[in-house]
Amino acid sequence: MTHRHRASLPVAGRFFEDIIDGYFPLRESLRQGLQRHGFSAALVVISHAPILHLPGDDGQGPVPMRLQAARAGVLRSFLGLAVIAGNDMRLVGAGDWVWPGAALGITPDTRLAEPAFLRGIGLLRGPEDGGAFGPVLRDESSGLRLGADRGPRWGFTRLPDGIETQDGLLIAPGYQSEGDGPVLSVEDGMVGHRDASALMARDLGVAR
Repeated sequence: MTHRHRASLPVAGRFFEDIIDGYFPLRESLRQGLQRHGFSAALVVISHAPILHLPGDDGQGPVPMRLQAARAGVLRSFLGLAVIAGNDMRLVGAGDWVWPGAALGITPDTRLAEPAFLRGIGLLRGPEDGGAFGPVLRDESSGLRLGADRGPRWGFTRLPDGIETQDGLLIAPGYQSEGDGPVLSVEDGMVGHRDASALMARDLGVAR
């Protein structure tokens, strides 16, 4: 998956909030959420969500009715880039999580133990090449641009390899690291943009 895109490409999209399903793999819950809003891609923030590790889980369907060896954990903060690709979902991101008593990671197939609230910035599909954001629709009026333009920026210093720990990867208000990863800039002079971006940053836990 490529991450570079043309500099400062204005794109169609908006801030949104949603509650995504639990028990399904994270990538599937996000895919359903994006489809409900009509988005083809989104940067999403999730905080304080319980997660499940099921040894041998194939990532298909809901959680089994009987859990023999499940382990519970907590996703404390997460910034993800979710892109619908056909019937599938590409998901990368950076986060902070804990599995008490175990050193486990998180993948796009990790399951939420309960439905989770999220905030995000969704983008509409179009004919323009948005790099890691997939095909995007050009729009000069949305106040959203791919690339490190003026205003709050959201994204990553480099394209994550799956879901990684957030150290050094995040680009967000109050956490403005530099890098050449995928970035979405927000024109904070537009009505609602500054407040919505600040709420996302608060949930992510990086606002200063």
